[in-house]
Amino acid sequence: MLKSTLIVVSISIAAGATIRAWAFAIFAFLLVAALGAVILLKGSSFSEAIAYSLEALILMEICYLAGLFAYSLWAHIQKRRKKDSITERSHVTGKRPQG
Repeated sequence: MLKSTLIVVSISIAAGATIRAWAFAIFAFLLVAALGAVILLKGSSFSEAIAYSLEALILMEICYLAGLFAYSLWAHIQKRRKKDSITERSHVTGKRPQG
């Protein structure tokens, strides 16, 4: 269970930075359905499979949002850093930035 949880968390965080929400929703649903099927095949009850699948889905969504937030914050910081470096260069040369 811990191994699958770590895989779900890492995939979800990486997906937050790379794919759109609708694509992740489809991916998460398919992955959770597959996890539920595997749990059922191992001999667990239907209610345990549903409970674990819902827990995994909630964890995936939270990690996706965390990855999306972290990537957006990183991109914002990079954009601000680039803007600040252009402003600093204009003070050195005495010219105004164009744009």
